[in-house]
Amino acid sequence: MAIDLDPILKTLQRERGIGREALLGIIANAIQSAARKSLNTSGDVRVEVDPLTLEIRAWQRRVVDDAVKGTAYIPLAEARRVNPDARIGDTVETPFDPRILGRIAALAAKQALTQGMHDSERDILQKRYAASVGQIVRARVTRTSHKDVLCTILNTGGEAILKGRDRMKTDRLQMDDEFRAVIRHVGMEQDQRRMEDDEPGDGTERYVNRRRVKMIDEPANNPIVKLSRTDETFVRALFAEQSTEINDGVIEIVSIARQPGVRTKMSVRSRDPKVDPVGACVGVRGSRIRPIIQELNGEKIDIIEWEPDIGKFAIAALAPASVKKVAVDAVSHTITAYVENGGLTPAIGKNGVNTRLAAELISTSRERWSISLRELDVNGNTAEEKVARKERFLVMLEERIAELRTTLSLDDATARVVAGRGFLTPDGIMALTPADFAAAMSEPREDAEGAPLPGLEPEAAEAVWETAEAYFVRAAEAADVSR
Repeated sequence: MAIDLDPILKTLQRERGIGREALLGIIANAIQSAARKSLNTSGDVRVEVDPLTLEIRAWQRRVVDDAVKGTAYIPLAEARRVNPDARIGDTVETPFDPRILGRIAALAAKQALTQGMHDSERDILQKRYAASVGQIVRARVTRTSHKDVLCTILNTGGEAILKGRDRMKTDRLQMDDEFRAVIRHVGMEQDQRRMEDDEPGDGTERYVNRRRVKMIDEPANNPIVKLSRTDETFVRALFAEQSTEINDGVIEIVSIARQPGVRTKMSVRSRDPKVDPVGACVGVRGSRIRPIIQELNGEKIDIIEWEPDIGKFAIAALAPASVKKVAVDAVSHTITAYVENGGLTPAIGKNGVNTRLAAELISTSRERWSISLRELDVNGNTAEEKVARKERFLVMLEERIAELRTTLSLDDATARVVAGRGFLTPDGIMALTPADFAAAMSEPREDAEGAPLPGLEPEAAEAVWETAEAYFVRAAEAADVSR
């Protein structure tokens, strides 16, 4: 079969970057697949393409048998025209012209050829870029559609795509703009779409926000390089560029939590006690972190030194919030952080971003932590501490009321009124004159919640004072007797 394949091969080599030998193998496999379908045979077809003349030759392996009919069998007489020594049960190869396979076989060959091209392009992509996943490249915009950007990777010339989800909201990319991004994925587009649950596409036009746009990156299962500016690996790679300590492994980036375009929190630790991990990332007067912030369009970056103590780590992770104390529940993996009075709103951050990123930063694959913020009162006490203090006071108050009832022989109601006015012991009662005590017990007063405190009439108050006086007289007489 003589077909002028040379121009086709040269074009494919130039446009697809596939080697000539690989292309000949793809063509041979495509014709073989088409022949199997056309001849209705499982695998007894051999196809060769001469690398010099590009002549395509094909053979079918058939079993010699006079009794069985079918494309996989050949009568003995016909077989001996190919091999005079053929016998029943032998296998002989009979040549055939691929042009006789027909239209259906041609479609099958086209499908197999397309698949072979995809597989070869995928292999080329894997060899060229697979080792570069996680590395930063510079690319130039060649086409935009809605939020997706098709681009060319500079230096290598390979095509890539920056999906809308991988663009920062602050990115403003136009035709021929150059930008930096990290290689996030190398492989087949359809497989990656299934993995990420992307919107399936067919290359048709769709309405997005009342605009008709054509979705790129949507044709069939094409080899693809996906870039990202929102992935945390982009931040890792940027810091590895700026900090030699990170690049050399002296400083380890433990975890990153990021809301692209808003804030990034990164925890680091040093393998050398003489090296400050935070300072190595920030640089002298911010010389290292400043270019990263510029690359991220002003995104705020908090660098925290990693702590094995989860409570201390949470306090640092909530920066710039001023956390005074934390309560850690290791069973439910919850952390309650207390900020000073009036500091709750800045600690939470816009839309809760500060608290959410702090929780993500301290969480691991095995332990997911949640953080809730509470505000201290003006005295620096938590709500739980206030409740505990109130409970302790009530217990003490009941003890003093019982003491007044016992020592002064007061009824329960009178003892509670006296104690409620602040006179908890006989000494306190006797510290005032009868008139002053009566005035203190009868004047209007309110408790901490604004409710009026019950009092005593002057005569009843003087009677209590006299009872307290009698108590001390008895105590003094008993002391004289004991001496």
